[in-house]
Amino acid sequence: MDKLTARDDIAIQLVFIRHGESYGNLGLPTPEGYSEEDTPLTAHGLKQAQALADYWFDGVEIAHIYASPFSRTIQTIYPSAQKLGQKIELLPDLLEYGSTTAGCETEKIKRNFPLALPCTAEPSPAGGTLTLPVPESDEQAQARAKRFVEYVKSVYHRGETVVVSTHGTFFSYLVRAALNVVSADTFNSQIDNSAVTVVALRNGNTPLLRTANNTSHLRTI
Repeated sequence: MDKLTARDDIAIQLVFIRHGESYGNLGLPTPEGYSEEDTPLTAHGLKQAQALADYWFDGVEIAHIYASPFSRTIQTIYPSAQKLGQKIELLPDLLEYGSTTAGCETEKIKRNFPLALPCTAEPSPAGGTLTLPVPESDEQAQARAKRFVEYVKSVYHRGETVVVSTHGTFFSYLVRAALNVVSADTFNSQIDNSAVTVVALRNGNTPLLRTANNTSHLRTI
């Protein structure tokens, strides 16, 4: 499956997206104005973000966009939000595994990403706080992934499509939470930069992994 097509038995369709190529991914020096943990996208990563919008979100109805409050995750989904005319809700529960900061500074978010809604309260709507335990345990990461999925399920359950922009390591926690799989020994996944994984939560049935690590949009760049 390449496109976000609808199905009658879907309660909610979760579109998980890993951020595009970042300076951190390549081991490059962090650009001025960014912290080591809040590394931005490279020029190629920005092209990936635009290709993502052009390929996946043409004529698609999206109920909500959530993102981790780091520059690279916001940059990845920003062209899609612009195309869809949607805001991006930033949630600390989507921070990368083991993050030691709360993401991009609020003033930078307001200045650089006017469509993004900064995290301003503890706890956030999903129940998480603005900072993670240091160090974060595997069990704690599992818990916040499950908390986010349960939160979205409590809000949407009529076939809506929800987009989630997050990080490589925490990505697998989110997908396992959506599929009701706890152990990485049972299910793990490779996630490339800007790749799309879609999990459909179905009415009265087991979750459905519709596509995984899909990078069809990168054929255009």
